[in-house]
Amino acid sequence: MAELLRMNLFFDYLRFERRFSPHTVISYQTDLRQFSEYLLATYELPEPAQADHTLIRSWIVELMQQQRDPRTVNRKIACLRSYYKYLLRTGAIQRNPMLRITSPKTAKKLPDFVPEDTLNGLLNSFEFADSFVGSRDQLILELLYGTGIRLSELIGIRHDDISLAGRTVRVTGKGNKQRVVPLNPTLLIALENYIARKQAEFAPLTTPAVFSSLQIS
Repeated sequence: MAELLRMNLFFDYLRFERRFSPHTVISYQTDLRQFSEYLLATYELPEPAQADHTLIRSWIVELMQQQRDPRTVNRKIACLRSYYKYLLRTGAIQRNPMLRITSPKTAKKLPDFVPEDTLNGLLNSFEFADSFVGSRDQLILELLYGTGIRLSELIGIRHDDISLAGRTVRVTGKGNKQRVVPLNPTLLIALENYIARKQAEFAPLTTPAVFSSLQIS
């Protein structure tokens, strides 16, 4: 009964002090119940407050052997971290067993790519304004797809980064690392036309940035 009371107080703490979402609280309730059932069935231990790091680790190993999604396992570990930190804070335990627990690595999600025919269909079906802004927006889409550069890299392109003769553009990525990206003939023509239109629209140019009107937060 003491452990059940502690758990209920813990869930109230999550709801009213930590402002956890109802969904997260329900998930944590399930996680703690499953952990309690595991301790009782495997070690005849009635209270999670009595568990040490070896028992906690054995539960995590069992979850991994059941081929649970690492993200689900990490959520359960996060639940236990919060619970034992709460027990330590309230004086129910003297040592936090989670300090010796590490979370399993989760596989990085591969980026999604837009199929070429889908993007071509989008570009062909969308009517860009016959203006400088319209030509700029179309070029941005074509550059992002045709070169694979990031939005932050595109925004950082300067006029002296472009080599029309060499058919390349130099971009600056994370950690100020630079790389040279080739331009296909279609992009090269679109870029030449954009620069010429920009020079006619804003002569003389007052900024070295190619896309000077764009910002990123």
